[in-house]
Amino acid sequence: MKSLDKLYEGLAELSPVDDAPLDPETKIQAVKDTSDIEQKSNDELKEKFLTPSHQLPWNLLNEFYEIPKLKGEKRAEVGISLINVPTLLNRTSIRFKRGGIHGSIVSFEEEYVADDFSSSLSMNRKYTGGSRLNVKGNTSNLPFLPGGLKSTIDNSNEETSKTKSLHRDKFGLFDIPQGFQRGLQLPDYDVADPQVPVLSIDNVNGTLENLEELFDVQGDYVDDNDDDFNHIDREVETIGSNTQITENDDDFEKEISQFVPKISIIRPAIASSTLLLQQKRKTNWAHVVDLDHKIENFDELIPNPARKWPFELDIFQQEAVYHLEQGDSVFVAAHTSAGKTVVAEYAIAMAHKNMTKAIYTSPIKALSNQKFRDFKHTFKEIDVGVITGDVQINPEANCLIMTTEILRSMLYRGSDVIRDVEFVIFDEVHYVNDVDRGVVWEEVIIMLPDHVKLILLSATVPNTLEFASWVGRTKQKDIYVISTPKRPVPLEIFIFAKDTPYKVIDSNRNFSEIGFTQHSDKFNKFKDKSNNDFNKNNNTEKNIRGVRGSGTMNGRGSNIRGGRGGGRGGSNLGNGPRFIKRDAPTSKSWTTLVDYLRKKDLLPAVIFVFSKKRCEEYAESLSGFNFSNSRESSEIHMFIDKAVSRLKKEDRELPQILRMREMLKRGIAVHHGGLLPIIKEVVEILFSKSLIKVLFATETFAMGLNLPTRTVVFSSLRKHDGTGFRDLLPGEFTQMSGRAGRRGLDKIGTVMLMAYQQPLDKMSLKQVALGTPTKLSSQFRLTYAMILNLLRIEALKVEDMIKRSFGENSSQSMLPEQQLEIVKLEKDLSMLPAIDVSSENLTILENIFMLTNNITELQASIFISLIRSNKSKKIFKRDRIIVFRDERGDSVVGVILNDTVVKNSIYCIVACELSDKFQGYDNRKTKLFFNPLFGERFINEWFPKWNVCKKNKISIQNVNLNNIEFISHEFVSVTKGVVNKNVKECEYFLHMKKLQELLVDYNVVDLMSQNDNYLMVSQKMMLSEKIEILKKSLSDENLELLPEYNKRLDVLKRLDYVNSEQLTINLKGRVACEINSGWELIITELVFDNFLGGFSSEEIVALLSCFVYDGKKSNNKDEEQTKLSTPRLEKGKEKICSIVEQIMVISNEFRIQLTAEEDAFLEVDRFALVNTVYEWARGRSFKEIMEYANDADESEGTIVRVITFLDEICMQVRNAALITGDSALHSKMTDAQEKIKRDIVFCASLYL
Repeated sequence: MKSLDKLYEGLAELSPVDDAPLDPETKIQAVKDTSDIEQKSNDELKEKFLTPSHQLPWNLLNEFYEIPKLKGEKRAEVGISLINVPTLLNRTSIRFKRGGIHGSIVSFEEEYVADDFSSSLSMNRKYTGGSRLNVKGNTSNLPFLPGGLKSTIDNSNEETSKTKSLHRDKFGLFDIPQGFQRGLQLPDYDVADPQVPVLSIDNVNGTLENLEELFDVQGDYVDDNDDDFNHIDREVETIGSNTQITENDDDFEKEISQFVPKISIIRPAIASSTLLLQQKRKTNWAHVVDLDHKIENFDELIPNPARKWPFELDIFQQEAVYHLEQGDSVFVAAHTSAGKTVVAEYAIAMAHKNMTKAIYTSPIKALSNQKFRDFKHTFKEIDVGVITGDVQINPEANCLIMTTEILRSMLYRGSDVIRDVEFVIFDEVHYVNDVDRGVVWEEVIIMLPDHVKLILLSATVPNTLEFASWVGRTKQKDIYVISTPKRPVPLEIFIFAKDTPYKVIDSNRNFSEIGFTQHSDKFNKFKDKSNNDFNKNNNTEKNIRGVRGSGTMNGRGSNIRGGRGGGRGGSNLGNGPRFIKRDAPTSKSWTTLVDYLRKKDLLPAVIFVFSKKRCEEYAESLSGFNFSNSRESSEIHMFIDKAVSRLKKEDRELPQILRMREMLKRGIAVHHGGLLPIIKEVVEILFSKSLIKVLFATETFAMGLNLPTRTVVFSSLRKHDGTGFRDLLPGEFTQMSGRAGRRGLDKIGTVMLMAYQQPLDKMSLKQVALGTPTKLSSQFRLTYAMILNLLRIEALKVEDMIKRSFGENSSQSMLPEQQLEIVKLEKDLSMLPAIDVSSENLTILENIFMLTNNITELQASIFISLIRSNKSKKIFKRDRIIVFRDERGDSVVGVILNDTVVKNSIYCIVACELSDKFQGYDNRKTKLFFNPLFGERFINEWFPKWNVCKKNKISIQNVNLNNIEFISHEFVSVTKGVVNKNVKECEYFLHMKKLQELLVDYNVVDLMSQNDNYLMVSQKMMLSEKIEILKKSLSDENLELLPEYNKRLDVLKRLDYVNSEQLTINLKGRVACEINSGWELIITELVFDNFLGGFSSEEIVALLSCFVYDGKKSNNKDEEQTKLSTPRLEKGKEKICSIVEQIMVISNEFRIQLTAEEDAFLEVDRFALVNTVYEWARGRSFKEIMEYANDADESEGTIVRVITFLDEICMQVRNAALITGDSALHSKMTDAQEKIKRDIVFCASLYL
């Protein structure tokens, strides 16, 4: 019977009809009353179709919607956006599957949509493609996430979660996810069971505190690398591998329970305290490697090296190779020619072995080309490529060589090449001190992704550890500092006086007083002889004024200058005659020197001259010398012919080429920025082959070019740096003198310092030759291009870039300690007892403390200003009475012991035997500021025995000027005009007056007698003030460049480059991102004004030359600037100048700090080469433009450099035209590139 009932019930369940229940006895279905069903159906139909709705349709809502009254220009858009549901970001898509001959849809599948270059900073995003364009990236690409930023982004995301920890159920399983108020509630889960310990959300924090005390983890993560937990994991693994698990294995469960606590350790999300502790534990990112040992088992440590050398590596090279094998980043600082390139070569070989890429960056394009040639010769089995502004050779190679600017562009543009890069080698890192280009190094280091290892190569600098610490903290990875002062070939420095060298510094860097004195005596003998001749002449010409062509040496018409007037009488007989203002060589100086070097076998020699013009003059003075034999002359002749064979016949006969050909055949050459690039490369290659014996060069020759020589000569120890003459910096001298001494060929490198007609200054010589090299310092500055590029990337903020700059290193490195200090001070503040006074009295006490504190600070600054004034000795005079605050904070009277102020402090005599009144005062704890309202009564009543101090009744104290409260009016009062009435002094007396007004009140005096209350208020206020100061230093508002950023952002908003409300870049901003060669605002304004469209391609490229050519600043203010050849060019010049003036007006309005180049744009003649470029673009030969169109009288090398850089600007403007949709401008810029890229200007490098 039961089975039959089940059958009926089963049939009823399977029935699609809504059947009535069966009669239990007859098993017959009862007749259902359908009237209720009909009524219900009628009601539903009326409700749905006949009853008016209380809600308007969506289309009518849009009509009747009232826009809220919001501030801003786009309030309508904001209002509409409030009622629209934003489109959700869908991470999946539906892909249809088709089949059959007609391709009909047969099925579909859901697939994951991968992130791409426009939506993600991840390394796992889709590739943009394999075209050559993507090697440099694109402005529409997002960059990859910079290393060191991931943890910050993760922390900020986790701090927004609503729950700070995960919740476990009674089985120990997680049931409430982070950010959720509850988890999945199962029906059989009895939460109310009193025997089940439930960890609710409300008491999570309390439980965590108990667990922190139990396990001593202090709210931090339990480190997965902790030895104790690793030990437990290993034991659990051992048990699991040796035990067979069965259902009734109670022993196994007991064994497991020994390792798994009943209340599991909860790993909370990263809270602020956790982050503080983590940062506290990891503050030393840079590690100095000890080089005072020898690695005996180097071959065992690296059994399978990526590269071997035929010589034994130095210790610093072995250490660098070892750390590279360990996967670390390194900073190698060593002298020139010490062997730093070995480290770079090993990294390149490791990248090849690991099938990754290595990028070698250099400060200049010429060095990139030379390194390409060297590495092609060194690595036969490795592909080497080079990427410059105008050349891309083998961009898919394992080793890529480029300038730092190219790498920065690739990082901002999200180049796919960065994915495969394992090493980035920064050569000549000390050029981070360069004012104009130093910021590029900092940007690149900050923007590099986390997986890239850094190899920093630099000359010896004093703060390698500081710089490496900044790199390590920025990238959140360890970096090892390997610094060696050892020079492979020691140097000896001589002074070449007249015709004799005198050794002044030996190979151990010891200064020789004897040698320096001998060189000075050489000139003193000559001076004595000259004085005798001078006196004879002076006797015969005494009292003669204005004798034509004669006069004393320091007259206005000296013979040396060939002036027209005589001297004005009067001579410098007391100091001896001054021959000339600048110690310049005579006609025989260089012939004497070169002849000596040749006799002593000290050639080849590089003579550093700090002027392109004087380089040529000095080389011409050796016209009678020939250092080449017939074989060498023939080799030089053949090499030059082969090099210039790639030029047109007309270009081979340029005056500079003919002049250099004749000079090179004799083994003499010059090297400076005014030479044609092909000539400079000819000189460099011939010098590397030792075919050039005497080379006159500017300091650019020492910039990274690996061309050692036997002797280095300095024509002077002073140079003009663009603003004025100054002594060489020790780092500059070390860089240039380091070229002396060829490793493996010379035992000693020789350095000659020229002294022509007067001795060198001893102090200047010691500072230049033996001084400490310039420290690495930040040259980080904000540019409009940087700001726009970072605003384009929503995940990165400009504040993050500023924070991670080298300039903020000192403040940012102190953040963990400051954060912990805040926690400690807040805890101390919370532990202070409550102050038992009324709120009114509490306010009075707080005001007294604030006024006292302000007075203390202002008075300290006033006293410090007194020290710097010439009246300080009169004020802080012996026997003067002062009142100061001692180490306990009490006011004490003392007598100044001496007149000398040392390190902002003075010595005072303090009476030890004091009156009973003072003893009572001394025991008080009040730290009230000394009140001059009491005047001399304070001194006479409280310290009556200050003037009768006897032996053993006094003490001497060192008083800091910051603690001085009063200078007795008995001598000089501070209120009687001793201090200038400046703003600080006015504020001081204002605060003092307010304090006196409070203190004369009887109630206030009575309140001050309650010492404990004032003491507690003082402690509370001091702690609060310290906390406030620390918190302010932690905020972004404390960043040094933040005000500059806000000002530049306001300029961009005014010019409509950036959206004022959302801080997103507009179309003009996107165009400006394409211009990365400087002057991005001016060029963008020209593009958007459609002004360039009215000019021909030749005129456009000629006008754009003003953004490349630096111009010449004329000494004569009345001298007119270069006149352009056509009225249309003059019109273009006027337009560019008007835009520059407009932007400068806006910049001045927002007080933007302009660079020297920006400030002098209109003052220097930047349009001087417009005619030259215009004629070149029209097709005239280089020889013709040098003869007829060189209005600026510039050298050939400068003109070639300007036209070469113009090609890059044309390409950027062409890309900008694509963004704006200006097809006409795009075609004109393409045509302009084709017209200027020809002949000798774009001749292929000899290194490529």
